[in-house]
Parts: sequence; C-alpha cells; structure tokens
Amino acid sequence: MRALTGILAAGVLAALAGCGEKPATKTEAGGEAKPAASAPSQLTAAGWPKRKPGLWTQTVEIKDRDFSPSFRFCIDAATDAKLGLDSQGMDTRCAKGQMTRTADGGWTVTSACDMGPAGKTQSTVRVSGDFNSRYLMELDNVTTGATQAAMNGQHKMTIAAEWSGACPAGWAGGDVEMPGGRRMNLLTKAVAGG
Repeated sequence: MRALTGILAAGVLAALAGCGEKPATKTEAGGEAKPAASAPSQLTAAGWPKRKPGLWTQTVEIKDRDFSPSFRFCIDAATDAKLGLDSQGMDTRCAKGQMTRTADGGWTVTSACDMGPAGKTQSTVRVSGDFNSRYLMELDNVTTGATQAAMNGQHKMTIAAEWSGACPAGWAGGDVEMPGGRRMNLLTKAVAGG
C-alpha cells in the first residue's frame, strides 16, 4: 500500500507539472509586477509553469494518516511535456478541468472524473511556488460510489517539493526514487534497485 501510494503521489506530481508560457503580469503601485488573476478557463498547457530541470525532493503528507514519505524525482523537458497537466484531457473518464490563476500567483485546478468501479471523483488542487526552487500542492479529492468502501469520502494530500540540483548520474527524466531505494521511471515503467 505504501509503495502504491508513493507511485501515485509521484504520478500526481508529474501530472501537475505541465508545459506552457509564463502567465501575464500586471504592475502594482510602486512598480512591482504581480501575476494577473484570471477567471476560470478550460485547462490548457498555456499558462502552466515548467519545473526547472533536475532533481526534485518531494515530501508527501496524507492527512489523517501517519505517513509522510519523501521521494526524489528527476525532471526534464520531456517528462513535463508527456506527464503535464494538459494530458488529463486525453482521459475520456474526466470532464475538462478548470484552471484559475489566483491573485497571489498560484493556481487552483478543479476536475471531475467517472472512474467506474473506483467511483466518481471531484478534485481540487491548489498550487503555489516558483517552480525553480520550490512548489507546494494541496490536493482535496472527494470520491463517491466506489465499490471499495475505503475509497469513498474526502481525501487530502499535501506535496512539498524542493529543487535539489542536477539528476544523479545514471538517472533519466521521469525516474522516481521511493523510500528504500527502489526506482521507477514514470514514462517507461522500468524498475531498478531496492
């Protein structure tokens, strides 16, 4: 269960780092540029930041559980392009999400999916940070109608990530190292170590 949760957390991180252009800014009194807030829009790659290439250390906290593992995740341009937020649109089980750029420079993303026996989900993700040195994601998911009772209800997760430098020698974009040293590539599904 813990290994599966780790993979899911890494996958969520990968899925929430899409490619795109920098969002528009507006100048406040005093000359300081701040990100412009926007109305909800269809989820697209435009406006979503790229993560800085390299090794990211990510700590996952699952609310109401004594479980807070850290993972190392190697990011490159291909990883962000293939596992970006915009890839959710390819899943026919999910309605198009809404992305809102907030006045404080973050994002709020909402989506709804019908996962069949795994139930219907309503998800809200709040993201903040500069994506060069750190970012924070707060995920709030409500599942109903799942055949396994434990999957139903509200589930909350927080993921804090910090840039740790270049990816180690022998690592490829998409490699995730879980607690215990086992490494899996989210793009190729190849597994090594541990």
